[in-house]
Amino acid sequence: MNIKHLMHHYKFLLKKRLKRINHRQKIVLSAGVAGCILLSTAFIMTSGAEVYRLTIAGTNAGYITDKSMVAEAMEEIKADDTGKENGLDITIDQKSISIQRTDLKANEITPLSVDDLEKKLISSSVCKAKGWAINVDGTNIVAVKSKEDATLVLNDVKNHYLTTGSEVISADFKETVATTQAAVKIADIMNPDDAASFILTGQEAPKVYTVQDGDTIWDIAAVNDMSPAELQNANPGFDPNKLKIGQQLNLFTFKPYVTVQTKELLAWNEKIDFNTVYEDTNTMNKGEIKVKTAGVYGSKDVKAEVTKENGVVLASTVLESTVIAEPQDQIALKGTKASSYIASRGGGRELSVNASGSDIVSYAKGFIGVPYQYGGTSPNGFDCSGFTRYVYAHFGASLPHNSASQYGYGTAIDKSNISSGDLVFFSSGSRGIGHVGIYVGGGKFIHSPQAGQSVEISSFSSTSLRYRGAVRIAE
Repeated sequence: MNIKHLMHHYKFLLKKRLKRINHRQKIVLSAGVAGCILLSTAFIMTSGAEVYRLTIAGTNAGYITDKSMVAEAMEEIKADDTGKENGLDITIDQKSISIQRTDLKANEITPLSVDDLEKKLISSSVCKAKGWAINVDGTNIVAVKSKEDATLVLNDVKNHYLTTGSEVISADFKETVATTQAAVKIADIMNPDDAASFILTGQEAPKVYTVQDGDTIWDIAAVNDMSPAELQNANPGFDPNKLKIGQQLNLFTFKPYVTVQTKELLAWNEKIDFNTVYEDTNTMNKGEIKVKTAGVYGSKDVKAEVTKENGVVLASTVLESTVIAEPQDQIALKGTKASSYIASRGGGRELSVNASGSDIVSYAKGFIGVPYQYGGTSPNGFDCSGFTRYVYAHFGASLPHNSASQYGYGTAIDKSNISSGDLVFFSSGSRGIGHVGIYVGGGKFIHSPQAGQSVEISSFSSTSLRYRGAVRIAE
């Protein structure tokens, strides 16, 4: 027999009895009860203890040597929880608990303690409490202790998507969301912070990636914010050494359990672009541009009504716009002198731009979503070289409207040394240069791809285009 277990058991009995008597009685009885514990322990040690198999909700939970321990564990569970502030109303389905005598000897098993029994009962379906469930479209998603906690959780979820300092017009759930009192497993009851995080994190939703020419498992994992191991786990039997073009791989993304629709009044300060005014000069070759006077951005205060779903802007209506500072034109010299030089690759004609690579990328990203248009050179529609030409013209550089010709400007850069703002060039096969974009960093570039698409950011690892080179336009 496990002496430690017996001592724990009888100490528990002593504690129960002492609760029912006053302080004076405790002193008188303590010695007598302690003596009883020692005598009882000796009796069990010499006579042997019966062993019982405990089954909870049809599942074998282990062995005990005293059937009364189950009742003691249940009393402890109720005492621990109902004794707390805002305690739970706990019910235990005793019909789902089975205690059966076995032929085993006490020295052949490791008996459960009262603490072990408490943990097993709490984690099972037989031990439930009257909590409050948050229900989304008819399904209980999470449970908390009280109605007040449930309200707090839903408010925290809404507030997560609101802009700090905004004037909130409305914040509602797209789904049908309700709070109801329900009998739930004690182990499933969460504190408000954990419950809100659980709803916001959501569930894994399937997503599929189609393997492109040149892909590696490392590239695919990086582009999709996964590790190679996570990618393999999502595709049982997948051999990373045998990737095939067109092969579909399972990915997983997290989808929140709810969709929060918000409408807010937002105020911000917005930059106003400056115009570039060109002055002809015959002291420079035709096609050369040099900034004479740098432009200065203006600014304006904007107030707008913004509609979002889970933080993503769906619509924005400007209500007020007040100019705080007017922009100042940039003056640029444009060469008119004829030149016989014909550039065949980067390292030919230098252009001067009044911007850093991050400035160029930031401006280019403002046109994401503009549709592709053959021959297009404006925000109404771009083709690939029309897009890069328009972006660089904003910073005072004049590029030709042809991707192969643009490769003849600036300084040729090795692929290992390209940085944000550099022009990157591609072909769609064995042919010469036929496509151009702007490098944004992290192995990605922004470009206007082809008919039916729009300005977007793509990855070197996933594009079907063949990389041909890069050039840097000198500052």
